[in-house]
Amino acid sequence: MGNATPRLLCLHSFRTSGPILKDQMFQFSNFGEKLEHAGYDLEFLNAPYQCNEEDEKKVYAVVKQAFTRHKKYYEWYNASDDKTEYRRLDETIAYLERMLEQKGPFDGLVGFSQGGSLAHLMAYLQATGQAFTRHPPFKFIVILSSRRSRATIHQPLWQAPPPKNLPKAIVFYGGKDKACPVEDAKKLIETLPGAEEVYLPESDHRVPTLPEAEGGRLLDFLRQ
Repeated sequence: MGNATPRLLCLHSFRTSGPILKDQMFQFSNFGEKLEHAGYDLEFLNAPYQCNEEDEKKVYAVVKQAFTRHKKYYEWYNASDDKTEYRRLDETIAYLERMLEQKGPFDGLVGFSQGGSLAHLMAYLQATGQAFTRHPPFKFIVILSSRRSRATIHQPLWQAPPPKNLPKAIVFYGGKDKACPVEDAKKLIETLPGAEEVYLPESDHRVPTLPEAEGGRLLDFLRQ
């Protein structure tokens, strides 16, 4: 990219939005500030599927209460009851292919919750040549409170040896996270050789506010 400012694509959680993730990073935590301090421009993208009236009734009350000015909610995919099928994921992958072409290139991916699971999957699909092959290889991924895909179609990815050209990764996870328990975060980390782990024992399912030491680890990771 020459002297261009490095860029990050930021992927929001289930039934939220790009603007909500931006607020989570800047108004409710210092995470966005840390990323900008490291010299990155951030692009916040909405998922392609906008929730309908029925979906909106299921949006977590805490989300609606915390982000009252945001009235639209989106999802990257919707898991079946047994979590083995991810509906609309194919449409999301095609949409992301277009967005990378129109808005890219991006140096890395940042994802929270469902967005982090998607960032993890994107890295794998690119490294194995299954998608995003027209985009330059992602240099790194930053994952917050996320699990690896539980869809049946993706299990061969986790069972095979990890591809050697995966981007470097840093994974943040919380000891009090009930939506993505520690054991689920650990299973994701197992698929990312050499990943840096940042365990926050008091953190629950949210974009974390980083103490000085953990913030320093993020900055060091981004500047390597």
